[in-house]
Amino acid sequence: MGNLQRKVAIITGAGSGLGKETALAFAKDGTNIVICGRNYSKLEEVENLIKDKYAVEVLPIRADVSSEADVKVLVQATLAKFKGIDILINNAAVFQQYRILDSPLDSWDYQFNNNATSVFLMMRECIPIMRAQRSGKIINITSGLVREGAAGFGAYAASKAAVEALTFSVQDEEHKNGIQVALFNPGVMSTNLATIGDDPANVAPYLVEIAQSKAKNKKRVMQLEDFQFSNR
Repeated sequence: MGNLQRKVAIITGAGSGLGKETALAFAKDGTNIVICGRNYSKLEEVENLIKDKYAVEVLPIRADVSSEADVKVLVQATLAKFKGIDILINNAAVFQQYRILDSPLDSWDYQFNNNATSVFLMMRECIPIMRAQRSGKIINITSGLVREGAAGFGAYAASKAAVEALTFSVQDEEHKNGIQVALFNPGVMSTNLATIGDDPANVAPYLVEIAQSKAKNKKRVMQLEDFQFSNR
């Protein structure tokens, strides 16, 4: 059991893929979990998996984290149950494949709202709580496509670049308040966004390690290679 026992973590996009596996990994470490997503039945499945295996509390909340109203309800419900928020994992993301010449504005807006605006809304709502505690850990998920790009991934890559810039700005703003903000690139995974890559269950434990880390904020992206000597 690590130093996250009885802490409270919010994980967005937790109904499947990396979000689901991250919820299970944190629960294994003794963390109380708030899982959110648009599909409540999937959240219930994750809740039942956690309750069957681990003696932690789980709060499933149907929420669209690109919606300001939903984010406020999510955070207030978390506070009502747990009285605090120690960890925020901004994992929720969407992808639509279009070459820029063919991309409708609706698709561009959809990806930015769900991949970048959601991170802004979740951090803005959680930071005052973490400030009051003088502690907190925020982990934002990015992608190698920010630097490499790829045909058909323009909007997705640009939205993740926005997440990186936002993360570095919040690092500067909040480090003095005891809040650590980290960026993590999990690499290619086999999820609903991709059919090839690593199993998310193999990646999720690294998010637990980041949350446990006492390292100072650094303007860099953490990758799996940073954990090559890990025992996990």
